[in-house]
Amino acid sequence: MAVLPVEKIQIVVHKSIKEEFVKELQREGIVHISELQETTLQTSEELNRIADALNQIGAYKKRHPLSMFFNMKRSMSYDSFVDLAESYDHTKTAATLEGIKAEREALSTRARQLEDDIALLSPWQPLDTDLESLREFRQTEVLPVAIPGPDILQLIATISEIPHSFEQVNSAGTLLYCLFFVKKEQSTTLRTRLTELGCEIVDFRSHAGKPAMLVDRFEQELRRIRTRLDELNEHEEDLAEEVLNLEASSDLLSVLQKKEGITNSLPETVRTTNIIGWILKRNLKRLDKLINKFGYAFYDKVERDPDERPPVALQNATLSKPYEMLVKLYSMPDPREYDPTPFLAFFFPVMFGLCITDALYGVLLIIISLYLMKRVTGDKSLFKILLVGGILTIFAGAMVGGWAGDIFEYIGFEPLIRFKNSVMLFDPVKDPMIFIGLALGLGFVHMMLGIAIEVVDNFKNGEYGQAIFANLTWFIIIPSILLYAVVFSKSLLGKAIFELILWICIVGVIIASHPEGKPKAVDQLAWAPVVFFTWYGISSFAFGFLNIRYVIQIPVYLYLAAIPLMVFEFTRPKEMKKVLGKIAWGFYNLYGISNYLGVLLSYVRLMALGMVTGVIAIAINKIAWMITGIPVIGVVLVVIILIPSHLFNLIINTLGGFIHTMRLQYIEFFGRFYSGGSKPFKPFRLETNYVDIKQ
Repeated sequence: MAVLPVEKIQIVVHKSIKEEFVKELQREGIVHISELQETTLQTSEELNRIADALNQIGAYKKRHPLSMFFNMKRSMSYDSFVDLAESYDHTKTAATLEGIKAEREALSTRARQLEDDIALLSPWQPLDTDLESLREFRQTEVLPVAIPGPDILQLIATISEIPHSFEQVNSAGTLLYCLFFVKKEQSTTLRTRLTELGCEIVDFRSHAGKPAMLVDRFEQELRRIRTRLDELNEHEEDLAEEVLNLEASSDLLSVLQKKEGITNSLPETVRTTNIIGWILKRNLKRLDKLINKFGYAFYDKVERDPDERPPVALQNATLSKPYEMLVKLYSMPDPREYDPTPFLAFFFPVMFGLCITDALYGVLLIIISLYLMKRVTGDKSLFKILLVGGILTIFAGAMVGGWAGDIFEYIGFEPLIRFKNSVMLFDPVKDPMIFIGLALGLGFVHMMLGIAIEVVDNFKNGEYGQAIFANLTWFIIIPSILLYAVVFSKSLLGKAIFELILWICIVGVIIASHPEGKPKAVDQLAWAPVVFFTWYGISSFAFGFLNIRYVIQIPVYLYLAAIPLMVFEFTRPKEMKKVLGKIAWGFYNLYGISNYLGVLLSYVRLMALGMVTGVIAIAINKIAWMITGIPVIGVVLVVIILIPSHLFNLIINTLGGFIHTMRLQYIEFFGRFYSGGSKPFKPFRLETNYVDIKQ
């Protein structure tokens, strides 16, 4: 309905009660604090510990499927919320989880190391020798080597010039595991040659003992680690029952941290703290009550700076309020502008319904919206918008005979078919022009309303020239052209009246629509006949090729009246220059009629989207009924095809209808009169992530 009036205030609080006052102010949530000193506020270590704990046990939390898309907060009263968070020892739970995490990471690291060691030693289990003894030779080095390929003799021939001996220990697949014995001074050469031949030299320097014994010991240790990891996971899963308490503690700490941040950022004197901000006029009594509760606090209204723009809050009726969400997504209105929410509340669901045009889809939207409104906490504006859109979709679908496409014909139940035909106004497949006319008619009303709102805003803000010549003239010109061409096509008197109206408006647009220049009125009036005669002559000549003649004919001798006016203007070159500048821009503004035509045609998308929904639904039904002839399971397969396919059609076209309807509001409607750009009114209040606090 309107932008709520706000007052700028300054609250002065004695430092002795600052903490308690800010706490109560946060709970009340009525003051938008605007002036704060810059401070660096870091997230507390305690809050980070809780966040880490919640991330750690988040996988065990039982989640509603809707939590993937919506924030499913649990509702609590403020007192219950504070009592729960303060009585719960979150530090103990966080410390326990940190211990579990640290131990699990250490065990997991050790397990990975053991797995690597087992994989390394397993092929060498036939070696019945302590690996440490292989490193005790003084003049000989033992090289454990994994050789690719079964032909070891060829490999030995390749390195025959290097004195060595070898012993095969094991084979696995295409690999041979051997010990090479070589003098230490030739060890490097042999290593290099073996590596070049694609062999892998195994490093046993960190192991001592027989490989088989080591593998057995490592496997036993790995089993103990895995058992312990299972115990830690079970303990962690048990602690997941504390997730609700941790969430409450996290929210309370977050609330306290924000309060502390605001408290430390408020401007202060030696003994007082100043809170400067904005409040809704309707909440002044609540502020009075809060001030009276404390002995050393008072407030006063403050005059805003001339160029200061206050934050904006909206107030709308119950049916319109959900659509404030769409306005906020675009931008909050300037305090001087008209709040467009009530108009969105009418046009958005109507256009949305035309985009879907299927009655059964509308019923499903209503059911889904009601379910989501019941299950999801917080702002339910989106679901209410979909609910109303579903209701209008039922009417739009019944109007064009859309009931899950043509499902009634396939079912063959005669009462349903008769009911469908009785409420059906036209078939868009057979008579698409009716649908196009409906979309264009709705778009015309929508566009004209936007122009009318801008006219009202201009008058309200004292911009009378813009109101009359830049907007009101178009509000008259556009319907006058339609009436001139259609309604009064056979009435000479009607055509004559509308010719006069159109000429006056066109001259007004050319002479005075552009806001710059500021020439004197006498000069604009002097140029008006000149512009009119120019327009009349050019348009008469152009219309002659189309066999169109004006009803009102201007005698040629009247053109002589422009001569003294031109002489008068040429004696005033400075003023004439200003007028000519406005006239140049005026002709450009007159060309803007093509923009209105483009805007009007963009509403045809309502028909296109509505037709697409219906055609896809019909195609789904036809495909599904092709398999009804299959014995026994034919009906089951039809149901299996119909349900998910129609749900997909509903979802994809609901998304498309929502987006394209928003586009028509934001671009075609708001573009007429709405600029926005204001800051939203955001009071300092309790803001939580997990708990929905009921005051």
